[in-house]
Amino acid sequence: MWNKKKLFIVTTVPMSFIFFKGQLLKLREKFDVTLISSPERALYETADFNKVKSHGIKMAREISLLSDLISLFKLVIYFFKNQPDILHANTPKGSLLSLTAARICKIPTRIYYIHGLRYQGTTGLKKRLLMVMEKISCYFSTEIIAVSKGVRDVLQNDKITKKKVTVIWNGSANGIDLNYFDPSHSDVQDIRPAYAIAEDEFVFGFLGRLVGDKGINELVEAFNQLNSEYPKIKLLLVGSYEDHLDPLREETISIIRRNGNIIEAGVQYDVRSHIKTMDLLVFPSYREGFGIVLMEAAAMNVPAICSDIIGCNEIIEDHVNGFLIPQRNQKALYSKMKYCLDHPAQVSQMSKVTRQMIAAKFEQEKLWAKTIEFYESITS
Repeated sequence: MWNKKKLFIVTTVPMSFIFFKGQLLKLREKFDVTLISSPERALYETADFNKVKSHGIKMAREISLLSDLISLFKLVIYFFKNQPDILHANTPKGSLLSLTAARICKIPTRIYYIHGLRYQGTTGLKKRLLMVMEKISCYFSTEIIAVSKGVRDVLQNDKITKKKVTVIWNGSANGIDLNYFDPSHSDVQDIRPAYAIAEDEFVFGFLGRLVGDKGINELVEAFNQLNSEYPKIKLLLVGSYEDHLDPLREETISIIRRNGNIIEAGVQYDVRSHIKTMDLLVFPSYREGFGIVLMEAAAMNVPAICSDIIGCNEIIEDHVNGFLIPQRNQKALYSKMKYCLDHPAQVSQMSKVTRQMIAAKFEQEKLWAKTIEFYESITS
C-alpha cells in the first residue's frame, strides 16, 4: 500500500473538531491524519473515536503574548520533528500560530480554512489587530478556503488577501447529515410535556451560545414584549452562557428569570428533539461564517428568522424558507416574530420546503466527496 500523506488538522480548542464530525472517517481513508489542539479530554476522545492520531499543545483563545510564543515554539518543534505534508489550520488563534510554524518549517501545503471573521464583531484597536492576524494567516497559507461565499467576498472587499479564496461546492464546513437530522428519526421524541408546553402554544426557539453576539439581548426583549400581547407562546433557549467572554445584559438575565414562558434547556448533546419542538427558529446573530444551526433546523422542517448577514443569507431565502431581518434591530425582530404569529399558514408552508432546499445544496456526503477531491488536487 502507498504511503499516505501526513495531514495535520489544527484548532485552538478541541470542541472545534465538531466541524469535522464524520468527515474525519473519510479523510483518514486518504491521509495519515493527526489532530492538534489544546490538551483537553475532547481532543483524545475525538482522535480515538475516529482512529486518528492526536497531539496536545495548549493554545489560548484570547491574545496572550507569552502563552502564544510558547505555543508557537512547541508547534515549530513538533512540525520539524514530524514533517507533515499538509497543514489544515482552523479557528483564528490556532490558524495564526500553526500557519506561522508551518511556514518556518517549510510545510509544502498550508491550508487556511476560514469558518468566520471574528473581527466583524469588534471595533477599534481590537478590530485592527484581528484584521492583521487574518492578513498574516492568509499570507502564510498556500491555499485559502472560505466556509461561505459571503466570507470570501468580505475577505476580498476588506483587502485581507489578494490570493484566490476557494469555496467548496455551495459552502459549509461539513454539510448536513440528513439521515441524522430527520424529524421522523426514531430518536426524535416529543418533549413538549417535559417542558409543560401545550399543543396549541407557538414555540420560538434559539440554538447556540447564549451571548450578546448572537443577538440574545434583542431576542429576549422582543419575546418579552410580544408575550404581553400573545400569552400562548414560548421561547426555548438551547445552549450555554459564556459570562467570561460575552455576557448578556443584566436586564436580559432578569427577564429570562422572571418570564415563565422563557425556557432554559441548557446544553443538549442531541438537539433534534428540541429543534422539532420549535415552530420557528430565531437566530438574530451579529456575525456568522456559516449558520450551521439554520441548516440543522431546516433539515428538521423548521423555518427561521435570522439576520441578513453572510453565512445566514446563503441558507435562508427571504419569504421562502424563512425571513431575513437587519442585524442588531430589536424592532425589526419583534415585528417579524409578530408577523409569524399572525400568519401561521405561511410559516406552515415554509416548513414544507425547508428540508428539500437544504438537501439540494448541502448534503453531507456530496460535500465530503468534493472536499477530498479538492485536497487531493492541491497535494498531487
